[in-house]
Parts: sequence; structure tokens; C-alpha cells
Amino acid sequence: MNIRKLSVAVLFLLSSSTIFYGQKKEKDSTQREKKIEGIALKGSLKKGSESNIISLQRKSVEVIERVGSAQLEKQGIGDAATAVTKASGTQKQEGSGQIIIRGLGDRYNGTTLNGLPIPSDNPEFKNINLEIFKTSIIEYISLDKVYNPKFSGDFGGANINIVSKEHSGKPYFKVGIGSSVNLQTFDKDNFKLQDGGPGFFGYKETTFRKGDPNVRYPFSTSWNFKNADNPFNSNMDFEGGATLGKFSIFGYAGFDNSYVYSAGKEGFYDSTGDAIKALDVDRYTYGTNSTALVNLAYKINAANKISFTSNFIHSSEQDARFFKGYMREIGTDIIINRGDNKLTSTLINQLYGNHKVTDSWTTDWGVSYNMMNSKRPDRLQNTFDANTLNLIAASTINNHRYFDELSDNTLNGFINITKQLENLKINFGYNGSYKDRQFKDTTIGLNFDIQTAVNPSNVDAFINASNNGIIRYNTFRNDSERYIPFYYNFKQNIQAGFVNFDYKFSDRLVVQLGGRFDYIDIQSKWDDAIFGKDKSNKTYNKFLPALNAKYSINDRQNLRFSASKTYTLPQAKELVPTGYYDVTTNVYGNPFLSPSDNYNVDLKWELFSKPGEVFSVTAFGKYIENPIARTTYSTAASSDMTYFNIANSGYVAGAEMEFRKDIYKAGNSKLYTFLNATYMHSEQKLKSESEFAKENGGKTIQFNGQTTDAIQGVADFLANVNLGYNQKLNSNNTVDFVVSYSYVGKNLFALGTNRVGNFYENPIHLLDANLKFNFKQIGIGITAKNLINSENKIEQVIDHVGYTNRSYTKGRQIGLNLSYQF
Repeated sequence: MNIRKLSVAVLFLLSSSTIFYGQKKEKDSTQREKKIEGIALKGSLKKGSESNIISLQRKSVEVIERVGSAQLEKQGIGDAATAVTKASGTQKQEGSGQIIIRGLGDRYNGTTLNGLPIPSDNPEFKNINLEIFKTSIIEYISLDKVYNPKFSGDFGGANINIVSKEHSGKPYFKVGIGSSVNLQTFDKDNFKLQDGGPGFFGYKETTFRKGDPNVRYPFSTSWNFKNADNPFNSNMDFEGGATLGKFSIFGYAGFDNSYVYSAGKEGFYDSTGDAIKALDVDRYTYGTNSTALVNLAYKINAANKISFTSNFIHSSEQDARFFKGYMREIGTDIIINRGDNKLTSTLINQLYGNHKVTDSWTTDWGVSYNMMNSKRPDRLQNTFDANTLNLIAASTINNHRYFDELSDNTLNGFINITKQLENLKINFGYNGSYKDRQFKDTTIGLNFDIQTAVNPSNVDAFINASNNGIIRYNTFRNDSERYIPFYYNFKQNIQAGFVNFDYKFSDRLVVQLGGRFDYIDIQSKWDDAIFGKDKSNKTYNKFLPALNAKYSINDRQNLRFSASKTYTLPQAKELVPTGYYDVTTNVYGNPFLSPSDNYNVDLKWELFSKPGEVFSVTAFGKYIENPIARTTYSTAASSDMTYFNIANSGYVAGAEMEFRKDIYKAGNSKLYTFLNATYMHSEQKLKSESEFAKENGGKTIQFNGQTTDAIQGVADFLANVNLGYNQKLNSNNTVDFVVSYSYVGKNLFALGTNRVGNFYENPIHLLDANLKFNFKQIGIGITAKNLINSENKIEQVIDHVGYTNRSYTKGRQIGLNLSYQF
């Protein structure tokens, strides 16, 4: 580590603190003390309650937006990914659980748990799949779309902070069970699963036998697929909490699974619209999630509290796809069987504290150590000539088994110190993060000495240990190094200091001015079958100013303005030239990528007409220098994709509206709504071929003739509409019914080259309904999800004509959940 440069962050922190320690302590005689007797203030201490969330939004100097546990429970929302989409300006990338905020996707956003960063569970993404976070462990989710120097400087769209539940009140223990059916899946008595997959609970794994494959068959599992017994979804969870004096504990453990069948298409086309790849696909996906969390809190006294959170998450996904169609590189109609499975275990350990040192000094701190391990323990693919049923071995990847493993260890820490003066609040502190990611992979490709017809449903009859003598193996290594895996190592070190000044000019006007300095060191090295061995070391220094201002027009209305500078780092999978090979698209990293600089501005008006109600309108803009985007290569193999600093500059401009209102109240009945909508427009000025060649080691891009284009992921329109009914039957019994509709407009998925057109995600419509009965100790929930069953479709648009790049539906789902609280 470069100590000299690292010390800049520390000096920035220390220099900002000297102005406070030099102050003389105020004398008691100068303090004004007022005593008010006989008044008791009572309010909700539940952080996740809707009234508390709206109250905090009204009072905060910064722009904050939260989705609380009360709202999530009413809507029957089961995971954090779906929960976040209920905030304005957000959309979920179907099939991944990744969140796009104000048109900016995975690389622009950050995810934290209790304010501390958490690792991704997938080498393809920067952020963890929020679908694996169950809402039962969540007190609320904070969505910060306006930058504050306390956050990581790697901030473009937003920071998503999940606050875990902490027990308060009476002790309890709760048991829940449930089941659901997917209406396009439940009657598939031939639902396909890969042999040797993770199993029902998602923990089984397999590997290959190392040795000389010419004399020893290396595979321990079958090439044939098996059928699932009962493709019905199920879930079970346990939850409880207790308070023992100054000590409180909250615990949760749960398991759920899901079966999804879909029939769709995948393809890729040349500049004339002729098919390079055009395939029909049947897809069977089985996923599991096991989650356990314990949250311990020790309240030392009224001024000091220490908490510990440990969260273990294990998820698995088995994906069996069966393709039929045409591939130009093979030159005939084909059949492809492809099985993939992934297991991920994440352990998050956090220790954090809150301290009121004096009446005017407070401190918050936190440290965490996160360990993540993700494996693809056995991916397989077979490719057949559809006419002869011979196994095609035109490329080693046509028939192969693939094994990889990713480990990611991250150490994080922060300290925030606050000094409150009469009209001035000063907050300063330190953030540090060190990430060590290791990835390794092995591909075992197969060629054959003889050609014969093979039944696609019984590949084992041909590829087996008895026929090992007619199989030739290729791992892209020399024979003496046959099973040495390819790899990449990625280390990222970020050290930062920050300071904020909140000055109260009057009872109506508060201005926050702050800044942050980040020192960034990124080191990577790799050994890849295509790109060979190499390494890259990069360091950056970033100073990030920020301004937040709130003007209270009256007790019910606020006007807010925010402006800031941030940056966006390329992620490991974007920087390291290691390929991920799918049937219709291959994706590679680009070591020549550099960070983007982002300039952000927001103007917001909000009205709080009644407790729990809000109406707000926001105008926002983001100017991005050197934006990063996914694009195809300018090569004959134009279905291959990579990442480039695609443009000199680009911008996103838009407007948001949020509305929460009680429509009707009568006795113990209430009809209410909360809705939001976002309109966006984006444009970026694309670089010339000579600029690309200069920045990317000679690699160039030939676009489709345009000089400007939209920014990847920016939908033109987003909307969430929710209508709810609440009926209190008595003090212990309630009924909630909520209908939720979401719309995600058309957006750019990837830029095309060689005049093959751009790729666009088509609009998506989502409609859910949830009915929940609470009878003192018993809870009954009836859910209906994805009722429209909108097609998830990516189109390749060539000369104003759309061709299907990918399409599928996820199916309608109906479920029943029961719970009992002791």
C-alpha cells in the first residue's frame, strides 16, 4: 500500500477535526436550562412503521426515502429486491435480482447492511442479489438517491441500506409455513433437474476427478437430466426475540424454494436481419434460499449501546435449458442441452456502537468482516446435429463440463463523530474498505473419435467411463498442466475521510456543506485461456464535494436542493479479461476501463398534509463523464460482448412524483394509496473509432452510424401504484388487502456494433395482490403474484425492425402462508 497517499485521507480527517478540539468548553453559567414538568410524550418507537418513516423524511436535512417493515408486511413482499422497487425511480432487472435506480444499474449503486458494505454473491455483479434477503429480517430499507459524503464515493444511482430488525417489547416466538404454485409450472411432471445438482435444500455439490482423463473418466455425475417429484414451492421460517435487562436478542431462520418453467426464444442477428443464432428454449429453474440472522444489542446505559449482527445466507440455483434451432457457426439445425447450477454462501459479521459522549458530542462506529464463497460446481452442455443426432464438436465449448469457485473476503470500518453547537452541527469521520477476491475456473471440453447418433435424453449411453477411449479432452492447457485452473485475483483498497457542516440559518433554512477524499488502489492479475497472463495496477485520488439544503416553506412543506460530485468504478468482472460463455452470448472484461465521474443535482418539493401522508415532486439530473457501457465487439463473432468507456459524456434527466394518501376513513376501516412515477431521458456522446483505439490497446468499435445514443439501463417511464384496504375487527384482529401494479418502460440493454443494431429491454407490467388476516396469534396470508405474466423480452433492433434476442415469462403464482406467534 502507498502509505504516503493513504495518509492524505487521514490528514483530511485530522485537519477538519482541529477546529473542534480547540474550542473551550462552555461554562454551565452560560447554558440556558429549561425545565418542563408534567408532560409525557408518547410515540411509536417502531423504526419500520409508516408514520415514523414519513416523520423522519420530513425532518431530515438530507433527502431520504425508506420502505418499512409495516408496508412490506401489508403487501406480502417476501424479499428486499421487490421491496426496493416500491420506491420511486427504481426497477428490478428481471432474472437477476439486481436493482436499477434512476436508470443507473448495478455498477452505479451500492448495498449496505446496517451501514456497512456487503459483498456480491455473483462475479457478474457488483451488488448482492437482493432477492436472497428475506423481509422477515428487515426493519426498513433506506434508499439514498442523493449523495452525502458519509456514503462511499462510488455512488451514481443510490445507496441501498438494509437495516436489520432489533427486538424491543415483549418476548415472542413465531413459526410460519407456506406453499405456492406457479401456474405455468405446477403441471410439469417432467420438470428437469441436473443430476448432481445442489439437491432439494441446495447444499449438495460435486466436482470432477483430477488425473489423466485419457486413462481415467473425470466425471462423477450423469449427463442425463432427471425429473423433479413435486414442482411446488414451499417455505418455512422461525422468528423470535427477547429482552433480558439491558440485553436484547432477535433471531430468524428460514428456508424457501421455487420452481419456474418458461418457454421462450434466444437469438442474435446480423446487420441484414439474417439469423446468426435463432433458438427456441425450454427453461427449468429451481432455486433455494436458507437464511439465518442473529441481532444482539447491549444497552450499557442511556448514552451508550453496542450491537452485533451475524447473517448467514445460502442460496442455490439450478438452471436446465433445452434449445432447438439454428446456429450459423455450426451451419445446421441443432439441439443443445445445458445444465447450470450455482451455490453461494455468505457470512456477514458486524459490530457497531452508538455513544453520546456529552450533550453535544456523539459517536457512531462499525466494523465488519464478510466472507463469501460462490461455486458453479458442475455446468454441462451437449450440442447435437438436429438431423443426424450426432454430437457436434466444432468447438471445445459445444460439449463440456465447467467448474468454478469465487471467494470474496472484505474488511470494512467506519467512525462518525458529531459535534452539535447552537446553530451548527459538524459531522466528520473515516471510512475504510479492503476487498480480496479470488476466482478460478476449469473447463473440460470433449471431442470424439467416432460419430454416431446419440439420444439427447440419454447422453450417458455414449459419454461414459466405458467409452473413455474414444473421448478426447481439452482443458485449454498443455497435458502437463491439464487441471491447473485459470484464475483472476482482484484486490481493492479504499481509504476515505469526510466532513459535513450543517448550519441552521433560521428556523426554516438549513444548509449542509461537506466533502470527502477517497484514495483508491486496485490491483488485478489473471490467467485466461484467450487473453493469457497479465496484471494491472491502478490508483486514483478523488475529492467529492456535496451540498444539501432544506427550506421549510411552512410546517407542512419543504423545498430541498442537492448537488454533488461522485465517481463510478469499473467492477472486477468488467476489468478482468476473463470470459463467461453462454449459449447465445459470451461476455469478457476490459482491463483498459477507467472510472466515470458523476455530477448530480436534485430539486425536490414535498408536502406532508397529514401524519403518514406525503406528496412530493423531484427534478433530477446526472452528468456523467466517461460512462461505462456493455457493447458487442467489432469482430466477426459479433455476439460477444465486453465493456468500454463508451462516450466522452452523457446525461440522465428526469422527474419523480410520490404520493401517499388516505382516501377514505370510516370507523375502523381505511382505504389508502401510495404511488410513484418517474420519467427519464438520457443521451451520451459516443467516442470515435480513433479514440477507442487509443484508449483500449488498439481495440475499436464501429457503431451503427450514430454519434449519440441513450445510456444503458435508463427506462423512459417507471410507475408503482398501490391500493390498500385495512379493517380493524377489534384490538387484536385485522384484515389487510393490497393490490400493487408496477410498470417498467423500454430501456437500452446493450449497444450494438457492425451495424447489428442496439438491444432494448421491452416494457414490463407486474400486478400482485395480497390478502392478510391477523387474528391475535394467528396470521393467514393469501398471495397472487405476477398476475399479468408480462413477457420479459430483449429485442435487437435493426433498421427499425425488432428481432428477439431473449424472451420468456415467469408465470403467475398463487400462495398460502400460515403463522403462529407464541
